[in-house]
Amino acid sequence: YRTLDDFSGRALRNVTDCQLLNLNYITKAHIDQETCIKCGRCHIACEDTSHQAIMKEKDGKRHFEVMDDECVGCNLCVNVCPVEDCITMIALQPGMLDERTNRVVEPTYANWTTHPNNPMRKVEPAE
Repeated sequence: YRTLDDFSGRALRNVTDCQLLNLNYITKAHIDQETCIKCGRCHIACEDTSHQAIMKEKDGKRHFEVMDDECVGCNLCVNVCPVEDCITMIALQPGMLDERTNRVVEPTYANWTTHPNNPMRKVEPAE
């Protein structure tokens, strides 16, 4: 991108009410090493947002790779990457293990109303 206007608003199409998010939908970023220009924007964005899920060096060389056990799927790296489709978000399928949480991805839809930390959650009476 040459100016801020070139990428301003790119994330807006991804914004929705947090209560509608499927908490069982898990994605991880993937960097295509063939198209990566090694600019480091993904690493800087991830580092600055406190996730630190993108390594910047491998075998002593500049190399950017997502660490699945740290990636929260926030999509920020995709939005700052200047190379179209270099970084893509890959959905974990039901039954797969999320390395970050060590939990198996569930096939059911679960939004905030079903989350155990939601104080407004409706609890079914015990039988």
